[in-house]
Amino acid sequence: MHRTPLGKFREKLLHRPSDASPGAERDGEPVSFGMEGPLVLRFVEEGLDPADEARLAEEAARTLPLRWSLPTRSLERLDLLSDRLGGERRLLEWLDGHPGLPRLTARLLVLVDSLERYSDNPAVVTAVRDFRAAHGVPDELRGVLPPATGAETLTDISSRLEQQLFDHDAGQARSLGLATSRWLRDAVSASDSPSPELAETGEVMARLHEDIAAASL
Repeated sequence: MHRTPLGKFREKLLHRPSDASPGAERDGEPVSFGMEGPLVLRFVEEGLDPADEARLAEEAARTLPLRWSLPTRSLERLDLLSDRLGGERRLLEWLDGHPGLPRLTARLLVLVDSLERYSDNPAVVTAVRDFRAAHGVPDELRGVLPPATGAETLTDISSRLEQQLFDHDAGQARSLGLATSRWLRDAVSASDSPSPELAETGEVMARLHEDIAAASL
């Protein structure tokens, strides 16, 4: 993930929020936890051969989106893995080093974090509102965007992305991630009030769009 914008990533992946996650504890639905304990311990204590490390990365990619629903022991395994790698940024970089689901999951989670961060930026929200008013909604985002455009718009998309990853629907999450990063890139680029912060947002979204497009299952 040498080009993906991780510089402003907020290390909050493994901090359980008070209101849990989208889809957590839904209707008593059982959750598949993955992350074999012995495999994690071997990786932490002595390392793994490439095949077993790839298997661990696959398990981590399937488990990370479930993090708000994990029992304490499973969350501790994720914490242990993150600590061994040097923190949550390093965890995502490690996942990105493994093709397929691990790489795609890492890049989509960076997009989720970016959307939540930009939802607090009035200039970005205004650019999105103006672009939507002028050009309508892309077909890929119909049924995803709320009727009105405001600070919650990007948060709603990030929640949908997390929900799709939670449901192990990585293909749909990839499609939504591509549509969203392209739409936001175009929206800020078309702003009537260009600024350095909007230019940065456009660059971040352009890089994320390229990275997600390059990550295949």
